[in-house]
Parts: sequence; structure tokens; C-alpha cells
Amino acid sequence: METTMATAAPEPTLDIREQIARIDKMQAEIAKTQADLAKTKLEVRFFPGTLLFQATVAAAALMTAGAAIAKFFG
Repeated sequence: METTMATAAPEPTLDIREQIARIDKMQAEIAKTQADLAKTKLEVRFFPGTLLFQATVAAAALMTAGAAIAKFFG
């Protein structure tokens, strides 16, 4: 009884293609997450300046309102 040692390599199956598709999908999700992170970092970087500007505008509005009320009653 003779056995042959040579066996044919299996054809790339759908399973490998599914794994490649899954990897591609994960890489796309990672790229999206990194883009979101970069956007958030940029927003946080400028947040103190924006906060200071908004606080200044709010203080000016309150002073104007206080002056108007004082003028009305005074």
C-alpha cells in the first residue's frame, strides 16, 4: 500500500476572505476613531481661549444690564 506525500494546497476559502474583510472593516473603524480623537484634541486645545472669550462677553452683558437697571431706578 503506497501513500502519497504530496497534497495539494487548499484553495483560498471564503473564510480567509471573510477574515480579510473583517480586518479591513476594523482598520476603517480605527481610522475613524483616530480622526474623531484628532478632532476632539483640536477642540480641547482651543477650549480655554473660547471659555475666556465667552466669560468676558457674559461679564460685559451683566455689567450692561446692571448699568441699565441702575439708570432705570436711580
